[in-house]
Amino acid sequence: MQRLSLLRLTFETEINPWEVPAFQAAVADYLGGNPEGLFEPPGPAGVPATGNRPAPLFAYPLAQFKMRRNHTRWQPLLLCLGAKVAQALKVFQNIQDTKVMVNGRPYSLNITEAKAYNFDCRAGEQPYSYNLFKYQALNPKNYRLYQQLDGEREKKQFLERLLVNHLLTFARAVGWELDFQLEVQNLHIMNEKPVSCGAIKYHCFDLNFRCPLLLPEFIGLGNAVAKGFGVVRLDRRGLS
Repeated sequence: MQRLSLLRLTFETEINPWEVPAFQAAVADYLGGNPEGLFEPPGPAGVPATGNRPAPLFAYPLAQFKMRRNHTRWQPLLLCLGAKVAQALKVFQNIQDTKVMVNGRPYSLNITEAKAYNFDCRAGEQPYSYNLFKYQALNPKNYRLYQQLDGEREKKQFLERLLVNHLLTFARAVGWELDFQLEVQNLHIMNEKPVSCGAIKYHCFDLNFRCPLLLPEFIGLGNAVAKGFGVVRLDRRGLS
């Protein structure tokens, strides 16, 4: 079991879902990139990179922007993970009544809801069922390999291997050591389509899967999770 500190900040502003990457970039630019090391990727075993030691390539980001639906409105949500959630809350409390420009329009950085909590990540005897939205699983090399696969079964097995790697990347980032071989079960591709992120198009999946890990909702898995891709939600209905 690994106890994880989390902070969810919901911004009062209304924004279009496809503007999340631009909103994330605008906020980072306003804050000067990385105030107090809040957005610094962790080093090995969840230890933040410090001094002259760089973070590892493809490190898991501990600050991730998402979208939250509030009735008919979409609002940006920032999820922070790890030991610095109190510092993150203080940073955003100190910039109330501030606006950033996104695509030529001002957006408020005021916070309407701040929720700090602890979550016990643990492995269970029975698998948990999840939905994973806008999962950007494929780097250029894996995209070429995926396109060469013929059958649905091969594609599912390929995605299962990638998803296991991304789950292990999350676990390592938060200091969660798994003492067993992790497997993903019953993977189901609900949707597969390109999703635009500025001038870049990502090949994304909406998946349902089962695994023996109890995960906090809204964490990101895969590539580009800091920009709102790969959002995990617990599937309380399950999938037959």
